[in-house]
Amino acid sequence: MNFVSGNIQTLRDGQRQKWVLICVALGIYWAALIHQLGAQWSFYEQYNYGWAVPFLCAFLVWQRIQGPRPNGQKREGSGRESIFRNANSLLYAALAFCALIYAPTRFFQEANPIWRLTSWLWALETIVITLVLLRLAIQSSGGCRSHTGLRISNFVFPICFFLVAVPWPSGIEAFMVNTLTRLNVSATVEVLGGLGIPALQHGNVIEVATGNVGINEACSGIRSFQATLMISLFFGEFYRLAIKRRAACVVIGLCLAFLFNIVRTTLLTYVAAKKGVGAIAVWHDPAGVTILVACFVSLWLASMWLARATHEAVATQIPPAENENHKSGNSIAVSEPAGDGRSTVVVRNLAIGLLAWFVLVEAGTQFWYHAHENTTALRKEWNISLDQSNPTLSKVQIPAAISIQFRADSDVEAHWQDAAGNSWQLYYFRWNPGHSLAKRVVIQISKTHGPEKCLPAIGMTMKSDLGVVSVPANGIRIAFHQYVFSTDDRLLNVFYGIYEDPTGSDVLANRRKNTASRIAAAIAGSRNYGQRFLEIAVEGPQNPDEARDDLQHQLQKIITVENQ
Repeated sequence: MNFVSGNIQTLRDGQRQKWVLICVALGIYWAALIHQLGAQWSFYEQYNYGWAVPFLCAFLVWQRIQGPRPNGQKREGSGRESIFRNANSLLYAALAFCALIYAPTRFFQEANPIWRLTSWLWALETIVITLVLLRLAIQSSGGCRSHTGLRISNFVFPICFFLVAVPWPSGIEAFMVNTLTRLNVSATVEVLGGLGIPALQHGNVIEVATGNVGINEACSGIRSFQATLMISLFFGEFYRLAIKRRAACVVIGLCLAFLFNIVRTTLLTYVAAKKGVGAIAVWHDPAGVTILVACFVSLWLASMWLARATHEAVATQIPPAENENHKSGNSIAVSEPAGDGRSTVVVRNLAIGLLAWFVLVEAGTQFWYHAHENTTALRKEWNISLDQSNPTLSKVQIPAAISIQFRADSDVEAHWQDAAGNSWQLYYFRWNPGHSLAKRVVIQISKTHGPEKCLPAIGMTMKSDLGVVSVPANGIRIAFHQYVFSTDDRLLNVFYGIYEDPTGSDVLANRRKNTASRIAAAIAGSRNYGQRFLEIAVEGPQNPDEARDDLQHQLQKIITVENQ
């Protein structure tokens, strides 16, 4: 008897140790993922809701553990579970594959912290590792279900729900932003016309009598669209709605988000038309919060209605005896064996192996990038020093919206005219090397901005993309990407460049525009480099060559160079 009791106690101790190791291993992987995505959640306003998602996932998991499914939900069959009952080899293969590709994912993510592809790969790898390890752990505890009757399928949606916090692929997000912006602007102009307020649409700008109201990305509706999608999916799981009703909940939420955003944009534009464009600043935040709360409450009420309708419909179909079991919350626990020590040891070793692999991948990644940063060559230091002798020179405070978005360590905006009467505008931003993830995200996001995107958004038309030109200035050469834009029959020559500190001013920075350039950045160990952003626009020259000659003359006056 003592021998049997000792064996049982040994098995119990092994089970406890197994679950502790699983929690530690999965906790580290999830903490690393949340840390990486957190920098994006903090920067992108439309993804601020991401900080709530891990807690909502934890709540949904806890809800699944606490009790049976409420009235209105069919009991989960064991069909899907039985498919994998004897497929451990597939589970081990999936676990090994995700663990292996985690290494290159982490390596490329370090140089590209806002690359949506690696963000999705990282999230999917972590989710698969979690589900497979939990599945094997539950199986080693006695079968496909735990002693409480829970199946691994109970945790699939709560864990996969985390994907709503992963930033969307850039192509999809850009399409949605552009589509929502056009629809929002068009609908707002129509509503204003119905209210008797004349309004004209110029791209993403609404012209009213008192000025122009710009509808930027934040006002496009993408923020409320994505947040409402997250809330709709959460309510569907919280109330355990059937699949069709979950889909209906999502559709209702997205429609509410779109309608409420039109109300918000119409209100702000109406205020601008009546009180001036400057009055928008007073109404902007209160209107946004009010509309968000109204949308949330409306969606909550709709979800409750869907849940109540589902439960009432199913309650009439459940036989009395079974209905009583549902109402009382009784569930039939399945007695399963306690598991064997060998499978417990295997799962415990898998958790230890995942921990060791995480440490190895992280150490290798940090070694690679530190080695490249320590061997960075020094180049000539250059800076901007405006020509104070020009009486037409005026320094302008960077608009708050741009300053907050760029978050540069120093910035300059200036306007002036030259002797020939040409009008010049300059933007200059400087970022020091970034040794924190948040700073690296800021630096990488600044690379995504450029006149080819920003100027068309305010109604300008690109006439020519003249490629990269090199302009001499005080002993160095500065590379620019030259564009020609037109607006109201006026031509604007734009010279634009981003420069990383190691390569200097004569080489444009790798802007990570495609997969090949992102891979090249990782191989080059480009992570913490400081950088400069310089954009100079001139109106007046009759052709691009003349504009380039005039630029060279201006650079001789405003560029200062010194050896480090």
